[in-house]
Amino acid sequence: MLSDLRYAFRNLRRNFLFTTVAISSLALGIGANTAVFTVADQVLLREIPVSHARDLVYISTTGPQSGMVWGTDRFSYPMFRDFREHNSQLRAVAAHFETALNLTYNNRSERVQGELVTGTWFETLGLATAIGRGITPDDDRTPGGHPVAVLTYDFWRSRFSGNPGILNQKILLNGQPMTVIGVTAAGYHGFDVGTRIDVLVPTMMKAQMTPTWNGLDDRRVIWLQLVGCLHPGVSAARARASLEPYYHGLLIMEMQTMKFRTQRSRAEFASKPLVFTPASKGVSELRDEATQPLEILFAIVGLLLLIACANVANLLLARAVTRRKEIAVRLAVGASRWALVRQLLTESLLLSIAGGAIGILFAWWTSAALLSVFADWVNSGTTPLTATPDARILVFTFALSALTGILFGFVPAWQATSPGLAATLKDQADHVPGGGHVRMRRVLVVSQVALSLLLLIGAALFTRSLHNLKNVDLGFRRDHLLSFSVDPSLGGYKADRIRRFAEELQQRVGDARGVRSAAVGTVSVITGDEDRATIVIPGRQAQEGDDMNPWMDAVGPGYFHTMGIPLLAGREFTNRDRVGAPLAAVVNETFAHYYFGNENPLGRRFLRGGDSKREIEIVGVVRESKYSTVNEKPHKVAYLAYLQDPNPGSLVLYVRAAADPKALFSTLRREAAALDPSLPLTAMRTMEDQLEASLATQRMMAGLSSFFAILATVLAAIGLYGVMAYTVSRRTREIGIRVALGAGRGSLLNLVMREVVVLTAAGVAIAIPAAIALTRLVSAQLFGVAPADPLSMALAAIALICVALLAGYIPADRATRVNPISALRYE
Repeated sequence: MLSDLRYAFRNLRRNFLFTTVAISSLALGIGANTAVFTVADQVLLREIPVSHARDLVYISTTGPQSGMVWGTDRFSYPMFRDFREHNSQLRAVAAHFETALNLTYNNRSERVQGELVTGTWFETLGLATAIGRGITPDDDRTPGGHPVAVLTYDFWRSRFSGNPGILNQKILLNGQPMTVIGVTAAGYHGFDVGTRIDVLVPTMMKAQMTPTWNGLDDRRVIWLQLVGCLHPGVSAARARASLEPYYHGLLIMEMQTMKFRTQRSRAEFASKPLVFTPASKGVSELRDEATQPLEILFAIVGLLLLIACANVANLLLARAVTRRKEIAVRLAVGASRWALVRQLLTESLLLSIAGGAIGILFAWWTSAALLSVFADWVNSGTTPLTATPDARILVFTFALSALTGILFGFVPAWQATSPGLAATLKDQADHVPGGGHVRMRRVLVVSQVALSLLLLIGAALFTRSLHNLKNVDLGFRRDHLLSFSVDPSLGGYKADRIRRFAEELQQRVGDARGVRSAAVGTVSVITGDEDRATIVIPGRQAQEGDDMNPWMDAVGPGYFHTMGIPLLAGREFTNRDRVGAPLAAVVNETFAHYYFGNENPLGRRFLRGGDSKREIEIVGVVRESKYSTVNEKPHKVAYLAYLQDPNPGSLVLYVRAAADPKALFSTLRREAAALDPSLPLTAMRTMEDQLEASLATQRMMAGLSSFFAILATVLAAIGLYGVMAYTVSRRTREIGIRVALGAGRGSLLNLVMREVVVLTAAGVAIAIPAAIALTRLVSAQLFGVAPADPLSMALAAIALICVALLAGYIPADRATRVNPISALRYE
């Protein structure tokens, strides 16, 4: 084997151009696959770094919920307590809830991401600590009585420089003094993969950590995610079966205090299933959203790797022809065919491993770009994912390199070791077109053309989809508009003071130089935020299938003017719409049409929540505008008066600038600091930047698919060029005879280009039906363009045909310049 390696290395070093082209092709293919795997491994495959990971189950439910609901798969704290105390098949049950917190230490305040956890959290997950201790059941018994906190390892290193002296020190969370009792083990960023947790706090401190709402003992406040740890040998199905009857008993008990619009909704609530899902990888909204895009990217880079393999196989077949006499001599003097195949496969593996090594550098750069997209995806630049290759990535790359070397090396090696000995030794083999090598190379070129066209069609679809999204009518003016968030409630502000703060901030910012107008809202548009509530319309009986849960937003005076949302009827909110005045609402046209048909909605009333007694009067109707995402369907939206909100919390200030909105960033921070320097501003960005961030998935798909499609087309063009150049060299003697007999330039061009057209047409003919079938699988990632879009397919086919014709024309032109005297003496 060492002899084979030395011989392979000498051969590859002597053929520098061949080696460079082959390794470069493989580096692109292997590197692209490694880059996508680097991201997929962290988002889709990797277990959370806790000792009980493989015994964890995520406990959830499906079906209707009632009350203050933070997620359809969540539970109230009393329900968690019931599960914890009445199960026999789970070693432990724990719960958590993520929330933003204000942290102050050494007179420096910042927004951090907190995780409220029950006292069983560390025990259930098997979560270790680097220093100190974790939160225990004794830290989670009395509401408000356990002011302790645990820092995550990365936050401890970045914020406190890894100083162990922080133990037993006081930090302020939402103005509440908290004692740091420990630091989690390295690698833990939270149970929700793709988020970044900075500090963990006992759930009994909820009133201090979520000051605008508590509900710790309220069964209608649905907020906790539950995790269980199975006993050894107990399956998830068995544990669920043992707990489900008790769960349904709890549901029936809860129903006694609830109101249902229909018997169907009552029956659906009573029959909600309990769902146990393996949770070794945690849970993740990012994972749910990223799964299909990553699968598509895997398919794209897989096709790119196949094209690279075909390209290198073509090179090896061409090289085998130049070595046919060497191989024939070695066979003639007694070398076994398998020994020669092994020797040639060694060269292929050496090429692929070199390509994999260089591909890691390409993967590092590509995966860093991918991860920046994922950071935008979750609206955070600190998503705890890394582009640095680790042992898993290196093993994947090595295995892929070895498989690739065998894939592209075996067939050329097998064909190269089966020449006709007598003809080869007499220099008579392979002097006519149509030999086995030529047929195989043509098949490889047709495959490359077909695969390249598939990638080009995909790139065209994603690019057109992105163009449509960027030009969609948002329903509001995004030019010269910016926004930022601030949460006074995390600074200890009560409801009256929060409303005054919002008015003062709007006034100060609105009067600042360079600002045309400013307004307050609670939902940050096109960021994925949402707020829904059940409504009751007096005199309107809800029917089966009615959606009585419109989207909500609380906005201040001047909001629609600042946003540029046209008012269709009635009026906007004014400063008179405040606490004590009749409750007012402005609805969008979708809301008005759905609930009131062709009737005038102005003056109509509704109640928010089945238990509310105060009616809200509709005073205005505005045009439909985008709420949560750019590609959403029209939603029913009711805008309530912010100054009438009985329980305000975080607010979003929208600012319409007179010129460049980014020039106002420092001004806005200064005006907010003048009111309260301890309140950090977050998510300050222009609406144009927010639009780009909201289209992160589409930009990733369009950008990477186009990049990889161009690479694939270049590789296919190189393969086609190689085949045609080889064909011309094989037919040099024939071409010389034709020239000697009077063949003109046009005739010779036609001779060569005819084969180019045939090969390209064959590839296109294979790719188009395949594209029609396969593009249906990506329809969920498209907007405003059909999967089998004729224009996209036509543009991709034209682009590929032009590149193919150019690649074929170069050797064809060379054929027209053949000297007939030299050609007749060729070989």
